[in-house]
Amino acid sequence: MARKTAIVWAAEDTAEALHARYRAEPVAEVRTRLHALWLLRRGEGPTAVAAVVGVSRNAVQQWLRWYRSGGLAAVRSHRRGGPGRPSFLTPDQQAQLVAEAAQGVFGTAQAVRDWIEEQFGVSYRVGSLYTLLPRLGIRLKVPRPHHPQSDPQAQAAWKKGGSGPA
Repeated sequence: MARKTAIVWAAEDTAEALHARYRAEPVAEVRTRLHALWLLRRGEGPTAVAAVVGVSRNAVQQWLRWYRSGGLAAVRSHRRGGPGRPSFLTPDQQAQLVAEAAQGVFGTAQAVRDWIEEQFGVSYRVGSLYTLLPRLGIRLKVPRPHHPQSDPQAQAAWKKGGSGPA
């Protein structure tokens, strides 16, 4: 028989409080952790808890280590994955890019790429800009192109009454 997991629970982390926090948590990743802690608080073992929440026993043990070291704040603050690769542009350069985009200077991602390379000497792939631009809140919007031979008056007349009497 396995030995019982020893956990020193904080006074405010009662089974009811953990259950309420688990049910109210909007972030799915954190909700799973709080669910596991609630089940542990109720007296379930780590192996049974892992089976219920659908993770490995090692994950439950990791969450317990986080709880022991920093309480619920530590369990909530950890995120999967790393911080990611740092941006090629500094925050000041990003602010300049946002200011230029706000003036409507850019029509395409290629235009943004060329401007960044010219201004800052940083080379981006066009595909990478489709990740960068939304992160900075930049949306490239350009009006639909019009054919040079289109006649706006004829189009307006057609919208009002069709193509005329037959």
